[in-house]
Amino acid sequence: MAEAAKAAARSPAFRLGRKEIFLPSHVVTFVRKTHLPPNEACFNVPLRWNKFDVRDYLWNLYGVEVTKVRSYVKEQPLTQRVGLPNSWYRPQAKKFMTVELAQPFQWPEVPENTQPWNKEMWDMREERLQAQRKEQSQTHRGQIPLPSEQKESEDRKKLRSLAQKMLSGEVKWENNVKLDPKWEHIMGQAGGANDEVKTGREPVEPQVSESKDDTAPR
Repeated sequence: MAEAAKAAARSPAFRLGRKEIFLPSHVVTFVRKTHLPPNEACFNVPLRWNKFDVRDYLWNLYGVEVTKVRSYVKEQPLTQRVGLPNSWYRPQAKKFMTVELAQPFQWPEVPENTQPWNKEMWDMREERLQAQRKEQSQTHRGQIPLPSEQKESEDRKKLRSLAQKMLSGEVKWENNVKLDPKWEHIMGQAGGANDEVKTGREPVEPQVSESKDDTAPR
């Protein structure tokens, strides 16, 4: 009697399917949507799935009872093939199912510290990809922007500021690299030439002695 009571308590309020799947390769994504109430959840499921599949999937794997299921297929916009300016295609559609849960579910709070997931690097990557797509689209249309019209990047601003400080003498160039001894003599000559230019004296040009060729005809 005890085992029968446990089995009855374990069984859902609906009839489970008998479909057997071996070595499944399905990808089901739990999608977070802020407008849904706590007793509803949205999933991105394979196109071949039906409402009974997602209901049995949630019950058999997670013990979550579902009372209602709504589904819709979202078509993807036309996308241009990479490297082929006149070739367009429509990516595969996506299927979403919204289920009504017997017990409500509350999403956890979004973590404020996103450093462990490298979110800043991910955002920079996405911004760079969007900029590349925009440049490619403008190039295909023949709308190539001039360098003078483009917005100066932060790296260029920092480089310009550093160059101005070096020219004014506020910052001295030093890379903490020890040169080979054979370059010390050359660097010393270059330093002496710079000092002569600063003091107003002209650098003395080295004298080259002309050698007479005895074999030349007289």
